[in-house]
Amino acid sequence: MDKVLLTFSTLCFLGGFIYAVLILRSEKHQPSLANLAVIALGFFLQSWALFIRGELHGRCPITNFWEILVFFCWCMVLLYLLLGRAFRLSLLGVFTSPIVFIVQTLATLGLWMGNDVPKPKAHVDPWFELHASVSFLAYGAFALACVAGCMYLVQDRLLKEHHLNTLFYNLPPIQNLSMAIFRLIAIGVVLLTVGMAAAFLMEERPTMVHTGLSFLVWIAYLALAVVHLTRGLGSKKLAGSAVAAFLLPLITLLIFASYKQPQ
Repeated sequence: MDKVLLTFSTLCFLGGFIYAVLILRSEKHQPSLANLAVIALGFFLQSWALFIRGELHGRCPITNFWEILVFFCWCMVLLYLLLGRAFRLSLLGVFTSPIVFIVQTLATLGLWMGNDVPKPKAHVDPWFELHASVSFLAYGAFALACVAGCMYLVQDRLLKEHHLNTLFYNLPPIQNLSMAIFRLIAIGVVLLTVGMAAAFLMEERPTMVHTGLSFLVWIAYLALAVVHLTRGLGSKKLAGSAVAAFLLPLITLLIFASYKQPQ
């Protein structure tokens, strides 16, 4: 049942992206609520599937590589739905949907093809659950900062080339994008701080590799936020830095996902 839900959820994100592209090509300069509804439906199916898997495992559904990818996608969509409108980034979903579609397609195929046997734990460490879930939310915030950075760079290039097409008119104002990038980075740093603090309260302490990589990601984004606040890092440099910096949490996420999760 959960794999079927994930399959339909993945198709929703594909449909949302295709629908948004068609709207943009039709030269309508207003965001579509229908596109948001399709993404919200995909998120609902995604949440339902993760709930079922969580019940099977008796814990947060991040017990293997494929589940971690799905959970990461869920964090991205959750933060978009919570913050996209607040930050006036309605088009963020158009850029986020194809990423979620590609990653979740790989994860869903992996779950369908793998030998997926739930292994409920007799005892669940709440600090590990808090550490994992909050840290993934932080990585989701960093991913959205990267996407917003890409949107900024696209708009900056369109402005310089005087190519004011439909995409340009649908993109948020550059000032909104710059502010959103900084806020997403700040939210990610706060969430990752909570996640790292919870890690030191876990019954089984994290490995040096785990701790070192998490600290590296934390210090990189904290430094980026501090430099922007104190020295007024230019908006274009902030956007480019947000895009480049995401390579670090992305690599870290893949390394964490490759490790055997505690049973």
